[in-house]
Amino acid sequence: MAMFAKFASAFTRRPRQCLFGINSALLRSFTTSQSVYSSGPSFKYILKHNNLPEAEKAKIEQEAKDLFKDWLPYGWDMYDKIEDISRYKTTTFVLMVCFTFGLFFTFWYRPRGIEGDWARSEAFLELERRRKLGLPLVDPDLIPSERVKLPSKEELGEDFKIII
Repeated sequence: MAMFAKFASAFTRRPRQCLFGINSALLRSFTTSQSVYSSGPSFKYILKHNNLPEAEKAKIEQEAKDLFKDWLPYGWDMYDKIEDISRYKTTTFVLMVCFTFGLFFTFWYRPRGIEGDWARSEAFLELERRRKLGLPLVDPDLIPSERVKLPSKEELGEDFKIII
């Protein structure tokens, strides 16, 4: 079967879009009753112009009928069953993985959720602890003053307003 698929794919055209500009989902609903799409491409020209024995031609025709029997194209490739199914499965798998992990990471790294109340209560506990110890509520030396480089008042100018 794989040998026949390679042989057939060399002679069939592979359109990526319908001639009329119809999207693949709509085209799929139109082509379910058309025998040209559901039975696969015709190999009469290939068989007629190649010097093959009659037994070989009959075998190829039977393989073609078996290959395209009970095949409804997914819209990725109308003439190659194997490529159509493989593209459909690959795309579905990739989209489902992206959706699943995207949803997982969205919930995992959300900005605030139920834990927002925990952070607020923890902040109040820290403020209460600093009050009991007599420390300032916000430590002025959280960043050492040697590491902070601010411009002087002369560099800023008289018109510059400092808002704290």
